Amino acid sequence: MTRAIALVDLDDTLFQTLRKCPEDVAVKYLTPLGFARDGSPLSYATPRQMSFLNWLVDTTHLVPVTARSLDALRRAHIPFRAAICAHGGVVLGEDGEVDRAWEATIAHRAQGYATPLATLSQAIADTADGRGVAINVRVLTEGALPLYVLAKHADADAATLNAVVDAAVRNLPEGWTDHRNGNNIALMPPYLGKAHAVAHILPGLRARFPNAPVIGIGDSLTDGPFMARCDFAMLPTRSQLADRFLDVQ
Repeated sequence: MTRAIALVDLDDTLFQTLRKCPEDVAVKYLTPLGFARDGSPLSYATPRQMSFLNWLVDTTHLVPVTARSLDALRRAHIPFRAAICAHGGVVLGEDGEVDRAWEATIAHRAQGYATPLATLSQAIADTADGRGVAINVRVLTEGALPLYVLAKHADADAATLNAVVDAAVRNLPEGWTDHRNGNNIALMPPYLGKAHAVAHILPGLRARFPNAPVIGIGDSLTDGPFMARCDFAMLPTRSQLADRFLDVQ
């Protein structure tokens, strides 16, 4: 019996990079869950995160809601069928296949944004080059559709990454989202966001499980809007959301 519906962010919620793992947990006790294209492990879950994940799998209808691309999501070794990925740019149905209705909706809303995305990406790249900073920046696409600008510092230096992006993008266009969490910056057009995709799938989930509470679980400030659409919200105490809203000492 499905007791609840869990809409769950992945990175920094269910697992994280080795650098972000708690220092008091030995590497031998970590479980690799996220993998690179060559099969090497990139992200790990602590024993408590594994227990939490297993509890969710056993007791809820688990739906990942992640910023990961579809390819990166499929390289996360967790059980799921339906999912939201690419910051809401892609929805997978219960059959694990791309939701074509949502794909068409996003494609329609994205018209006219390819040039602004490319311009922002190039501005960040040019500023990084001018400062001699190693930053990986690109327009993340799904298929032929450009979705958002993704920037990361090659050496995981978040402060330097923030400084470069601030210098390159002094005024983000109105309605855009500036997502920053550690060594990760995503600049997203107004039509993109996890909350939009959650609003798309929630009616079907509530019809299927009418008495099941919906729990939104996430770690970053940009997870807040999708979590607010749920009945309950849950967050890791070691997270951006916790730093903002909890009295973490």
